[in-house]
Formats: sequence, C-alpha cells, structure tokens
Amino acid sequence: INIGDMKNRGIDLSIGWRDKVGEFGYNITANISRYKNEVTRLGSSDLFNDTRLSKVNITTVGQPVGMFYGYQIEGIYQNEQDVISSGVLPYGVATENDLVASAWVGRYKMKDVNNDGKIDADDRTIIGNPHPDLTGGVNLSLGWRGFDLSTYLYFSVGNDLFAMYKYYTHFGSLQSAYSKDRRDNSWHPQTNPDGIYPLWAGTSNEGTEAANESNSTYIEDGSYLRMQTLTLGYTLPKSILSKIKFEKIRVYGQVSNVFTLTGYSGLDPEVRSNNEDSSNDMMKGIDYGSYGMPRQFILGVNISF
Repeated sequence: INIGDMKNRGIDLSIGWRDKVGEFGYNITANISRYKNEVTRLGSSDLFNDTRLSKVNITTVGQPVGMFYGYQIEGIYQNEQDVISSGVLPYGVATENDLVASAWVGRYKMKDVNNDGKIDADDRTIIGNPHPDLTGGVNLSLGWRGFDLSTYLYFSVGNDLFAMYKYYTHFGSLQSAYSKDRRDNSWHPQTNPDGIYPLWAGTSNEGTEAANESNSTYIEDGSYLRMQTLTLGYTLPKSILSKIKFEKIRVYGQVSNVFTLTGYSGLDPEVRSNNEDSSNDMMKGIDYGSYGMPRQFILGVNISF
C-alpha cells in the first residue's frame, strides 16, 4: 500500500579522453551525479524513525526522505547568569519557579525554535540532510613502454551523517568507556570554557538532553574523497616472451582503500550499514560505528599461454 508520493530529479554526466604521445599513453574517464528527492504527499502524518534515541529523522512533505531531526544546540551555559538572562527556560523546565540555574551550568543550551520561551518537544527541527549534493568518480590509467599505472577515486560532497556511535562513546547512557574527544573537548569553567560537550561530571549531571535526545552535536559533514585502488604493473617485452613460449606475462601490485580525505570523525564516512535498517532509505546516513574499510595489499601475476 502506498502511503505517499515523492519526486526524484537528477542528472548524470560522464566524460572520457584517451590519447598517446610517443610511447606514453593515457586514459581518463570521469562521472558526476546530482539528484534531488522531495516528498510530495503523505497519506498520514509525518513519519519518524528511532534508534536508541527518539525521532532521529523525519519524512515530511516538501523535504527529502529521512532528514535528520532533533534539537539545535547553540552552546553551553557558562554560568548562572547565562541561564537566567537567556530568556528561555531550559529543556524540561516547566516554569520559572522550577528553574534552578546552578543545575544548568555546563549543560547544553538549546534553540527555542518556536519562540515560546521554553525548550520542549515542539522545538525539535530538521538538523541535517543525509543526501549528497554531488557524487562522482575518476578512472585514470597511464602506460609507458611495459609499465602501467591505474587508479580509481570517488567522492561524495554535501551529505551529513548522524554519528550515532557517539551515544556510546561520548555520553554515559550505557556506562561505557568515554572517547578521547569527549575527554578533551568537554566544557569546564576554568580549563576549557570553549568546550563543545557538556561538563564531564557523569550521567547524572550532563543531563538527559545530552545523552537521550537527538540533537545537532550528532550531525557531521560526511563529505569525502577516497582513492579506492592504485595498481602498478609491468608486462614483459615480446622479445623475452618469445624465448619462453608465453603470450603474455604481467606482474602487478595493487593497494585498495589507499586513502580517504574527510573531516568526519568516525571510522569511515562511507556508511555502509545502519544496523538492522540497512535497506531502509528513511534511515540513510546513520553511523552506528561499524568497522572501517580495510586496506589491502595484493601482488599478482597474469599469464597467457
């Protein structure tokens, strides 16, 4: 049963060039793709998906499928006066009489999206987009005499990732070991007033808004450039092959997953699996902390009789 409609528009471009100058030959092909997805109708209300956090993404009319959803973090409360003068009651505080300013120093300051003077579930909003602006790749091969060198690079630009693994490494919900990033970048009034994470004082002090609510600190730029393969080979000349009665002998070495350029802090920006929901487009771009892609070294020989 269809519960809605969506529209996909896109463009794919590919170009190639091959030439030879003297004994040097080269071949290059490149492709680039862009698409835009938009939900145009839903037969019901907005659709949400949960991980261990509630409503980490939303599918709603006028937006792409599976946009990241949660609270927008504006910073850390620096002191009691900062809490009071903000003019907004912090997360979960119902009235001014319930506000204990000292209890909020070092905790997340959230954006009052609907401007009603308090932070509650109505302030959750779209905080990221898992869909890339551009994807593409480049194949390059060079040849000189008996030597050949080839490589394949591909990229993704403009997509966000939801670093779900931080639930385990940065916040104490499961009493797990904390990461070095959480240790070094936690707010402290004297030693690190510019810290981006709440005061490191245990689960009872960092607040449920940090550990148990989807928020913008989980969102990171997932753009990357990866060299997938690099291969160097040498084909024996015919003068040698004719003496040993072989048609062709080529020896080569290959490295896979050569390098990845990215600003993403997780193990791998190419999120290949999102737990049990790996086939669900509405859960696209959620990184549970799966193993990164291994680097492989291969030596081989191609022989033709």
